Amino acid sequence: MSIMSLSSTKTAPSLENRIIPLVVLTVLPLGAIGLQLALGLQGVLGYSLYKAFFLVPPLIYCWMTGVRPVGDILKPRNWRRALPAAVGLGVLAIAIFWGAYFALGDLLLDKVAIARKIGEQFSVTAATVLLVAPVTIFANSLLEEFFYRGFAFGRLVGKNRRLAYWLPAAAFTLQHMLFIHDWATPSTLVLAVVGLMVFALVTQKLYESADSIVAPWAAHILGDVAMMGIALEILW
Repeated sequence: MSIMSLSSTKTAPSLENRIIPLVVLTVLPLGAIGLQLALGLQGVLGYSLYKAFFLVPPLIYCWMTGVRPVGDILKPRNWRRALPAAVGLGVLAIAIFWGAYFALGDLLLDKVAIARKIGEQFSVTAATVLLVAPVTIFANSLLEEFFYRGFAFGRLVGKNRRLAYWLPAAAFTLQHMLFIHDWATPSTLVLAVVGLMVFALVTQKLYESADSIVAPWAAHILGDVAMMGIALEILW
């Protein structure tokens, strides 16, 4: 082996130190969602397929790089940190979401069309919404927090702080917009984009401050309580 090849071997960055794989994994679910929508997949199974990209590729990455999904990403040992702030922010989110909905919902939303879309896309109706709500509030929120805050933000923040804050937040926002972009007026969509971006940035800060997934998950749970309450009111 030549001196040059030895030098390149020593200086070649490990997978854990590379940014591009993390960028690709962060946006990968968006590609899966786009494919689902292009193929017209609907219902619970069709809607949920992209969620596999929140778990399987990150776990493979963790296995290849020696990252511990629980100890290095979820970090439950620090569950008390920033929890009061997270609960306070979650309660504030409920007040903002419900306040905006009851004040402006009739002006900005076509509730009949939204109810129809929810039934077509997600197979959620007035008869099933109470069964779906606990899964969305607790399990889905944890999965999204693991991926966007713990994995994407958590692995990127030590490599490129600006990218770590903006890329996962933008991907989180776009994920939700891909499903709801045809439900509302342009004004409503602008409000949704702003709200989702702010929520993502705040929960990322919570994850960094607490050094645990618990605080952002608590805020996300309360945010989803607000959203499922609105869905319940629309469907009923």
